[in-house]
Amino acid sequence: MERITIIGTGVVGVSIGLALKRANLRNTEIVGSSGDRDALKIAFKSGAYDEETSNLRNAVRGAQMIVLDSPFTQTRELLDAIAPIVEDGCVITDTCAAKVRAMEWADQLLPGSVSFVSGRPLIRKPYTTLEDASADLFQGAHYCISPSGSADETSVKTVVGMVELIGAKPLFLDPHEHDSYAVAMEVLPTVLSSAFVTTTAGSESWREMHQLAASTFAEYSRLASEDPIDNEASCYTNIEALVHWIDEYITELYTYRNMIRESNDELVDTFIKAWEGRARWDAGAVVDTGENALPTAGQSMATAFFGEKLTQRYQQMTGGEEKRKKSWNYLRNR
Repeated sequence: MERITIIGTGVVGVSIGLALKRANLRNTEIVGSSGDRDALKIAFKSGAYDEETSNLRNAVRGAQMIVLDSPFTQTRELLDAIAPIVEDGCVITDTCAAKVRAMEWADQLLPGSVSFVSGRPLIRKPYTTLEDASADLFQGAHYCISPSGSADETSVKTVVGMVELIGAKPLFLDPHEHDSYAVAMEVLPTVLSSAFVTTTAGSESWREMHQLAASTFAEYSRLASEDPIDNEASCYTNIEALVHWIDEYITELYTYRNMIRESNDELVDTFIKAWEGRARWDAGAVVDTGENALPTAGQSMATAFFGEKLTQRYQQMTGGEEKRKKSWNYLRNR
């Protein structure tokens, strides 16, 4: 019996379990583990695992693959904890947003007999609680993969196989490249959301103004409600890049400020440019590259985990689906 262990009960980890369980892998059990017993029981009852345990040693024993679904602030601690008990030949992957640091920790802490392949799904659909976990969460989403120096070809193919099996598209990125982009796409919005809240809630008029805080305030301030410790840690993972993007945003915001103050006719063109940029992203038409050239299911298969089910899942993911066709050109006569 093969074993895949998922450590952590976040939405991503539970969704991976649900997707793997739906694939009905032959002779393979999915084990879930977490220090949060309540969340672990909820995930187990949802059908994400064949077995659940809060004992890390029991969870890791016999595992051919381990998925670490942990916040950045806990990833090092988990790597350190499993290092003495992980079995030779095991493939370990993570889901945290800081690839450079995660790979540094893996190189420092894990024995040379295991392989670390860093990973992270890029999910467009907002999710916050375990109720958002779903076997369909990764369908069509890109999944970043950054192999460490310890990862051999077989280990990389194993992770690619899992990524394809859950319905995602492998996206290979250099860890430094990933982290630089992730700062702009993930951390900058958190800083902006927090600054928005401290600006408004810190105003002398907040006592009266908060009564007008409705859905727009809730949407824009959501990231400020994340764990402050995690937010601080995210800011410090790549300080230089984050400061660069904050400066860029300040410059752009000041441009908007001046156009508004001067009642500049170009303001509407700027809003149109923003509208079209968002529409292109939403339609998947930022860059027209045609079909993604992914490894075939046969090439991706590395272990007994990923056989016929992988082929079927990959075909379902890529075949017979019409691309969304949306206009991303704003028409002024609307």
